[in-house]
Amino acid sequence: MPSGRWLTVLVAVVYIAVALAATFLPPVDLLQRLRAGVYTAYFSWGVVSADGSHAYGEAHGYKIAVNLWKVVICDPSGRCTSQNFNAIGLYTQLRASGALSIEGIGGGCYRIALKPTTLAQRVISAEGVLCLEQSGAPSWVNITLTIDGEGMSLIGKPIKVSNTFLYDSYLSIHGD
Repeated sequence: MPSGRWLTVLVAVVYIAVALAATFLPPVDLLQRLRAGVYTAYFSWGVVSADGSHAYGEAHGYKIAVNLWKVVICDPSGRCTSQNFNAIGLYTQLRASGALSIEGIGGGCYRIALKPTTLAQRVISAEGVLCLEQSGAPSWVNITLTIDGEGMSLIGKPIKVSNTFLYDSYLSIHGD
């Protein structure tokens, strides 16, 4: 094959790779904000805590702990279910199937939609807007989260934000 054809093939491969990355990767500023720091944000409906590679949350009696390879979800009765997974693979699969949409809408805010998805033997969906500070801490949330058919509203600004991660709470249900 003459060198001109190799160049054409190389350019086509690069364009395809860029198109796939643009399609499946979240907005770059979202990744930067999510990995930016350590925080715990307290809301009237619960708490969200993260340290860049672990996250823990409580909302309306549910507890969720997640890292890049495992998620644990506990319902208000204390029954916990878990699933081992590859977070990047799951994210790519959800984006490719159209089950997950994340759109940057400016000012550190993102419109998020997750169609009903089975995770840790539970059916989860979510829709709404999430706004983040540069530190990664949420500054405003307006999301409807549904777990196993039970809808809950997560709305408002945090009452308090601290620069700590609730590692003991995370470990108490996640274990890793």
